[in-house]
Amino acid sequence: MLNVKKISTKWIYFIGVMVFIITAWFSVGYNQFDEHFQILEFAGLKLGITEKANLPWEYQCMMRPALQPLVVYCIYKAIAVTGVTSPFIMAFFIRLFSAILTLVSIHLVIRLYAPGISNRKLLYAFLILSFFLWFVPYNSVRFASETVAGRVFLIGLAWFFLRKKLNGFDYLITGLLLGVSFITRYQVAFMILGFAAWLAFIQKAGFRNLLLFTTGIILATALGVLIDRWYYGAWVITSWNYFLQNILLGKASGFGISPWWFYVEQTFMNAIPPLSLVYILAVFLYFIYFPKDILTWTMVPFLAMHFLIPHKELRFIYPIIGFLPVMLIRVAGVILQKKGFEVMGHRITKIAVMLFWGVNFLMVVILAFRPADVQIALFQKLWNDYPMPARLYFTGDNPYYRANADICFYKRKTLTFQHVDSLGMVIPPPDTICLILSDKPGLQAASQFRPVLIFSTLPPWVRHFNVNHWIERTSFWYIYELRKIQPPNNIP
Repeated sequence: MLNVKKISTKWIYFIGVMVFIITAWFSVGYNQFDEHFQILEFAGLKLGITEKANLPWEYQCMMRPALQPLVVYCIYKAIAVTGVTSPFIMAFFIRLFSAILTLVSIHLVIRLYAPGISNRKLLYAFLILSFFLWFVPYNSVRFASETVAGRVFLIGLAWFFLRKKLNGFDYLITGLLLGVSFITRYQVAFMILGFAAWLAFIQKAGFRNLLLFTTGIILATALGVLIDRWYYGAWVITSWNYFLQNILLGKASGFGISPWWFYVEQTFMNAIPPLSLVYILAVFLYFIYFPKDILTWTMVPFLAMHFLIPHKELRFIYPIIGFLPVMLIRVAGVILQKKGFEVMGHRITKIAVMLFWGVNFLMVVILAFRPADVQIALFQKLWNDYPMPARLYFTGDNPYYRANADICFYKRKTLTFQHVDSLGMVIPPPDTICLILSDKPGLQAASQFRPVLIFSTLPPWVRHFNVNHWIERTSFWYIYELRKIQPPNNIP
């Protein structure tokens, strides 16, 4: 049982669930290109939304696992039965699915670690951090491979250590869950290797149990092969192709290489300095204070390999986000024991703690209501208001074209595009609605047409603060519909 009042725990859970749902609703779009193009667009191929030629190069190399596209496919088909066809509603349920997966992992981790936290304040802090560490809700609704793999791994780990009397079946199921995390994101293999090493050298699990654990991983991997066969239409080992293309052929390095300290530097810069130092120090102090702990054995090889691999992106270490609340609280507990709990009464400590929580909750609110991609509002406007044939003219970049591929998941097939040199001379074709995309307000059209503003990324209320005409000098997206001016009734 948790050493807190039941009503307090229930309220933390209730508010946590509400925050996750709100974030899933408002955090539209994607945080990084792969979250969209290699999951939603991959699923779109099977749904008849996306053409093969529009998929990124990874499709031709058959190197991306198809488990997540399969999940998207199933969610899409299940919701479509109700008559809902909006891709924006579909995307919400996909984010909600990711949030539910995270909530399950949080609950299991709390059950696992909360009973070992004797200090009441630290226990409350652990519960709150598990749900409301500022980047957790935002990250948890991202149906990206990093998020899903990390959470499934945590579920497997927590499930294993919550078993009171381990038997062979427990090792099999744990291996199966960790194997699912592997076929979601292959880099998790280093965490699995660390887990297996811990079982062999610390747990002394024995040959039979290790064999069952490995069998579970193999079964999950075989399931991944079957799913990939369904998706690609051929027998393929996507994990090998991934290793071949990105490591042996060095294609990953073609997207940029970084020094080994990249993750420390980027974590410090992106996780709100100087508070970001808390996360960095907690991780490394955890390895020192708990050298035989399962989290140390799983995270050290995972981080070490990412430090060594030349191509680095901060999102690559997102699978460890679910570990952070545990590490923060357990390290804090050790420090308090070493320094004495009286340090908590120090004025500087109180100010630091208040600053930490204040910034943390402010960021939770901001990220809960902020879209991950502001362009989604444009896509949604065109989808909802123009189901009929329409053509979008533009002089710059096509808003539906990103990362050398078209965004098809959020686009009606009746919407076409045309690049022009001048927006003012566009003449609408017959039987097709003419839409103009401009980065400046006040479109000038041919005399027989009237441009009607239908969308702007600039909220209308901001126009009241157009000091020194800064709006006219700033690029926003404006979409106009060209409507033909009808002559007065008394003119033949």
